[in-house]
Amino acid sequence: MKTGARGGLLNILSDDDVERIYQASLKLLEEHGVRSESDLFLDIFEKAGARVDRDSRIIYVASDMVEAAIQSAPSSFVLHGRRDPDMDMLLEVDRVYYGMGGTSEPFFWDYDQWQSRQPTKEDMITSTRVGQALRHIDFVQTLCMSGDKPTNQIFLHDFDAIFRNTTKPTVINVMERAFTQRLLALTAAAQGGEDELRERPSVLGIVTPVSPMEIAIMNEGMVDAVEAGVPILYSPGPMMGATGPATVAGTVMQTNAEVLFGLVLTQIIKPGAPVVLKPDTDVFDMKTTQCTYGSPEQDLGKLAMVQLARRYNIPVYGLGGGCEGKVPDAEAGVEAGLTMLLNGLAGMTMSQSLGTLSWGLYGSQEMVVICDEIVHHVKRILAGFAVTDETLAGDVIKEAGHGGSFLQADHTVRHFRQELFFPNLFRRQTIEQWLDSGGKMIHQVAHDRVVAILETAGPVELPASVDRELERALHQGLEEAAQATSSKE
Repeated sequence: MKTGARGGLLNILSDDDVERIYQASLKLLEEHGVRSESDLFLDIFEKAGARVDRDSRIIYVASDMVEAAIQSAPSSFVLHGRRDPDMDMLLEVDRVYYGMGGTSEPFFWDYDQWQSRQPTKEDMITSTRVGQALRHIDFVQTLCMSGDKPTNQIFLHDFDAIFRNTTKPTVINVMERAFTQRLLALTAAAQGGEDELRERPSVLGIVTPVSPMEIAIMNEGMVDAVEAGVPILYSPGPMMGATGPATVAGTVMQTNAEVLFGLVLTQIIKPGAPVVLKPDTDVFDMKTTQCTYGSPEQDLGKLAMVQLARRYNIPVYGLGGGCEGKVPDAEAGVEAGLTMLLNGLAGMTMSQSLGTLSWGLYGSQEMVVICDEIVHHVKRILAGFAVTDETLAGDVIKEAGHGGSFLQADHTVRHFRQELFFPNLFRRQTIEQWLDSGGKMIHQVAHDRVVAILETAGPVELPASVDRELERALHQGLEEAAQATSSKE
């Protein structure tokens, strides 16, 4: 089982600031509340004792309900690999993991065409195999989507591709109940049955409410996911200046209130249900009207949310390797590298979007290979170094003498492999060596790595019974999706 690199070295808020944001969030929930389109959620909160105004459809959440939910949610749990204990991840505050992709990127970066294009299920399959092969990618999400399939069937094909080509944990979409039930059936089939999914969950279920301060009928599948034993990834995403205040503090406070609402809802549905907070402090770019992926304000908001999650002692998840760069170039590398390092230092439990480009519009297999190398570097920094008599090496320095060498020392032989970082993708070459090897830019080296992976990568081995059940669940889900579309026409 993976136990994650240790973060939590970087704090940007004082303890007083954290408490002030928390108390302001409680006040917002208690006095302003959250509007619900869904009668189901109104009923759930009313039954739990919350004040619910049926006319305005506002749910007012008292501070004692929030405190009870914080105490109820587990501070630690295992997100499992599918039939692969080596891919299990212990999730808790300040343990750090990194994941490929996000939620079904609509385009795909084609290296040969040097532009984005509509992706296919085959792109989903090959991208998932790349994510499976990369050592420092801890969990795998969609790097594109099955864009060659009917719109209402895309998610089913996406997760069929993931379940058949990686054993690493992933994130499934939780939406309206009928859709969520179909996707849960596919997930359970891949896991080996409903009981196995409940006992060894290998997915998080992402719920995306409406900002500011609303929850939608589309989110009702959250009830089914919780009851199926799927840990919830509650993901409000106010955009600073658009659906959130134009200040970092204001957007952080609103985001915190929204994510605490999701925490309370999860614990009402099932006390003790595992939750990972996903408070996205997005930034609305006033020039392009896009949600930025590489802004310093967004980073500040994320770092603040990590500190708030530490106060609650609940794992937290956020954007990590996403960028605004359009190709896997220097801009993309800087934006991805900065956010990945900051997240790691702060102690973000799970950082997503490695390999995505252009505000998350498309994914790049070459970029995810580059991000894997960046994670390799970040994890070495997070590992730190030990200070002992052996590592201080006073006697070794004396033995080497003034102006001496340590190359032949036994101490060097004992320690250099553990202490020194050796890159896998980035190259330590002289200029002459680099020219002799072809003088390739790093995106070209990354592409060579992608080609090498896909020459040998194939689907993961599934037990025959799981393979049959996964195929059955896929076809049943596709038929139900098609029928649902026909009934609306």
